[in-house]
Amino acid sequence: DAHIKLIRAKLRAINADSDPIVTHRGMGYSLKE
Repeated sequence: DAHIKLIRAKLRAINADSDPIVTHRGMGYSLKE
């Protein structure tokens, strides 16, 4: 979770309007296209 938080912060610095990382409870994470 800490690593995803850092990745999300870096992606928000590039584009603040979107969050391309989707959380799937019990499974993990995926990226939107």
